[in-house]
Amino acid sequence: MLFGRASGLKVIDRVLGRARFGCASTLVIRGEAGIGKSALLAYAQTRAADLTVLSARGQEAASTAPFAGLAQLFRPVHPQIQQLPGPQAQALNAALGSGPPAAPGEPVHVDRFSLCAATLSLLRALAAENPLLVVIDDLQWLDPSSREAVLFAARRITDQGVGLLLAVRTGFGPAEVLTRQCAGLPELALTGLGAEGSRQLCQALAPGLSKEQADQIHADSAGNPLGIQELCASPGRLPGQTLTQIMAGRLAELPARTRKALLLIAAAGHGRNLDLVRRALPVMNLGLADLAPAEAGGLLVVEGASVELQHPLMRSALNTNAARSELVEVHAALAEALNHWPGAAAADARAWHLAQAVPAPCPQVGELLAQTAARARSRGGNAEAARAFEKAAHFGEPADRPARLVRAARCWQLAGRTGKMIPLLDEALERTDDPHLRALIRHMRGYVRMWRALPRDGMNEMIRGAHEVQQADPARAALMFADAAIAHFMLGEPAELLAATRRSFELSRDTQGPAALVAAVAHSAGLVINGHRAEGQKLLSQVVPALLSQPPLPRVQEYAHAACVAIWLEDYPLADRLLQAVITEARAHGALGVLPQTLAIASELEFRLGHWQRSLACAAESVELAEETRQASVYGRYFAARVHAGQGRSEVAVKMLARTGEVTARCQAPGLDLQITHTRALLAFGRGDLKEAIALLEAAAQLPGTREQSIVPWAFDLVEAYAGAGRRSEAQQLLDDIAVDEPAPGCRADLLIARTLRCRALLAHEPEAVFARALQVHDRLPMPFERARTLLSLGRSLPRGPQARAVLAQALYIFEDLGAAHWAEQTRTELAGPTGPLTGGTSRELLGATRTRTRPARTATRQQLILKITATRAFPPAKSRCR
Repeated sequence: MLFGRASGLKVIDRVLGRARFGCASTLVIRGEAGIGKSALLAYAQTRAADLTVLSARGQEAASTAPFAGLAQLFRPVHPQIQQLPGPQAQALNAALGSGPPAAPGEPVHVDRFSLCAATLSLLRALAAENPLLVVIDDLQWLDPSSREAVLFAARRITDQGVGLLLAVRTGFGPAEVLTRQCAGLPELALTGLGAEGSRQLCQALAPGLSKEQADQIHADSAGNPLGIQELCASPGRLPGQTLTQIMAGRLAELPARTRKALLLIAAAGHGRNLDLVRRALPVMNLGLADLAPAEAGGLLVVEGASVELQHPLMRSALNTNAARSELVEVHAALAEALNHWPGAAAADARAWHLAQAVPAPCPQVGELLAQTAARARSRGGNAEAARAFEKAAHFGEPADRPARLVRAARCWQLAGRTGKMIPLLDEALERTDDPHLRALIRHMRGYVRMWRALPRDGMNEMIRGAHEVQQADPARAALMFADAAIAHFMLGEPAELLAATRRSFELSRDTQGPAALVAAVAHSAGLVINGHRAEGQKLLSQVVPALLSQPPLPRVQEYAHAACVAIWLEDYPLADRLLQAVITEARAHGALGVLPQTLAIASELEFRLGHWQRSLACAAESVELAEETRQASVYGRYFAARVHAGQGRSEVAVKMLARTGEVTARCQAPGLDLQITHTRALLAFGRGDLKEAIALLEAAAQLPGTREQSIVPWAFDLVEAYAGAGRRSEAQQLLDDIAVDEPAPGCRADLLIARTLRCRALLAHEPEAVFARALQVHDRLPMPFERARTLLSLGRSLPRGPQARAVLAQALYIFEDLGAAHWAEQTRTELAGPTGPLTGGTSRELLGATRTRTRPARTATRQQLILKITATRAFPPAKSRCR
C-alpha cells in the first residue's frame, strides 16, 4: 500500500484511463532517490492488466551501450518490428543489433531520426492493436540514443491509446540536463510524505514505534519513503543521520569480501547478468557465497539470471567509499570475464571496463574503444560513438589522436550536440600538421560556428581554411567556399557570395567526388542571386541530371539549393520534383533532420503557386521539426509569417516576424531583414495603408541583401505604392531601373514581365491594353495571387460599371480562394461603388453574373479588351506535391 500518495495515484489512474479510451498522454515523474517514483510505476503496472505493458530501467553502468534501453523496452514485442515500413524496420533492427550483419567494410549507417520515427511508429502500431502503457524508470541513466527516441515519441504521439510514464531522478548533473530535454511535458513532482503519511508508513514497517519516534524519523528523513524504511530498520542509528549515511553504515557492517563482491555487481553493467558475475568473482578470488550476507540483509535481489542491488543509491554508496585500487580491480575482473564472451555487446562492454582499469595511454585499449565507437555509429548510436571516439583518442597513440577527435566531433554533430564539437576540433587542430586533416577541421569548425554562433565567424574560418588548402586539396577548398557562400547569404552580401561560389566552381573543375556537383549548384544560386539569370539557368540545366542521379538524402543541401534556384527561375515542376524527392525519402526513412529546411522551401513554392494553406502547413511542420531536432527554425517561421500576412492575420504575422528578426539580430545575420521588411510591407499593402507600405519598402531599399526581384520583389511593390500614392515620377524612375520586358535567352521571366506590365499599366494614360498584355503573361504563370493583384489594379483603373465589376469579381474570387482577407476586403470596397454595394451571393456567383452582363458589349475597343480579360481563367491550374 502507498501511503500519502493519493493525488499521485489519481494522476496515474488518469493516464491509464486515457489510454483505455484511445487517447495518448505522457507523465514525467520527478523526485529525489527513494522518494517513491518506482513505487508509483509499480502501481501503474499492477493496474494495467488489460493494457500491453512495455518497461525499461536505465542503469548508469549501461549508459554507454547504444540502444540498450530500447532493446530492453522492445524485447517482448520484437517480432512486431517487422511490421513497420521497410526502412524503419531496418533502422530499428540495426539499432537493436538484430538486423542482418553489414558486409565487411560497409557498415550500415543509421540516421538518428530514422530511429526516432521507427520508435514512434512501433508504439503507434502496438497501440492500434491494444491500449499501451510504456514505463521507464531512471530515465536519466538510459543511454542517450534510447532516451532521445523515447522523448521524441512522447512529444509526438497524441492520437492513440498510449500512456507513457517516465521517472527521472533529480538532484544531480545528468538529471538537470534531462530537465531541459523534458521541458514542456506534463510532470508530477514528488516531494516527501506529509507527517500523517510518514506516520502511517512507520506503523506499517515498525508497529511498535511511538508517535514521537515516528515524528523523529519523519524529520530525519524529510518524508523520503526509502529513508523512512531504512531508519525504521536501523534502531541503533544516531538522531539526524541521513539516508546516505545510514546506507553507508549498513554496507560497513558487511564483510570486506561481500562489499567487494557488491562493488563488482555495481560495475557489472546492464542487466547485472548473474553468469557474468559468477565468472568475474573468481578473478578476484571471490565466489557467490560472498554475496550471501548482502542477500540476507535485503541489500541484494537475485531473480532468475539477473542480480540487482536493492536500490540505485547502493551503487553510489559503494563507489563513493571504494578505493581507486578496488575500482580498478573490479573493472579488470569484469574485462577478463568478458574476454571470451561472444557478441559485439560483450566486446563493447569489455573495452569500457578496460578503459577504467588500465591507465592511459594504452594503444590496445584505444583501438578497442575505436572499434566500439565504429559499431555504435553503424547502429545510429551517435552520442555513444562520440564518447567512445573521445576516450579512444585519450588512450591511443599521439598520431591517432587528431583523427579520432575529429570522428568524435562528427558523431556529436550527427547526434545534434554541436556544442560539444568545438573543443574537440580545437584540440585536433593543435595536434596535427596534416594539411588535409587541418582543412577538414577548419571546414567542420567553420560550418558549426556559422549555424550555431555568428555566421561571419564561421564564414571567415572556412575562407581562411580554403585559402590554406586550395593548392594541396582543391576539392576540400571548393566545398569550403561553397559553404562560406551560405554565410554570405545570411549576411546579405550577394557580391561576396558570388565571388565565393565562382571560386568554388573554378577549384572544382578538375576534382573527383562531390565537389564539382556541390560547387555547380552553389554557383548557379550565386549567379541568379546577383541577377545573372541566363548564366544561372544554363549552369543549373547542366548540373540537374547529375544531381538527380544521386540519392537525395546524402545530397540534401544540393537538392534544396537547386530547388530554390528553380523557384527563382520559374521552373516550378523542377523545384517540385527536387523537393518531393527529398521529402518522400526523408519520410520513408524517418530522416527528420533534413525536413525543416526542405519544408521551408516547399512552403515558398506552395505560396507562389497559390496553395496557401499547404504553404502554411509546410512552414508549420518545418518549425515543429526544427524545434524537435534542435535546429534553427528561422526560415520556416518566416515563411509561416508571410502566409499569415497574406491572409490578413496581422497580429500573428507581426509576432512571428519580430521573433525571426530577434534571431537574425542575435546572430548578426541581417540577410533575412529584407524579406522580413518586405513581408511587413505586404501586410500594409493588404490593409490599403500605402503610407506605411512606402515607408517599409523605402527602408527595404537600404537593407543588405539581393537586388534580384524574382527573389524579393520589393522594388516592384514600391513602384505600385508610389503610383497608388500619386508619386508617379518616382514610380517611373524606379520602374525604368528594374523593368524586364523580355526574358534572357533560354530563361523564363514571366513573373518579372507580368510585374513590369502591371506597373507600366498603373502609370499609363490608356492602361487597358497594357493590362491585357499583363494578363496574357499571367495565363502562362501559375501564380494566382499575382494575377488577382493585376485584376484588382485593372478594376480600379476602369470607369465604374459592369466591365469594372466583371474584372473585380475575378479578383475577389481568387483572393477569397487564397484566404487573402485584407485583399478581398479591398476588392469588395471597389465593388461597392456607384453601381451599388456588393450584396448577396458568393464571389463565384458574382463572377458568373458579371460575365453574363458583359457579353452583349462588343463595339468599343475598351469593351473588347475587357471581354478578352474576363474570358481568361481566373485560376490557372498549378499542382504541387510537397506535403
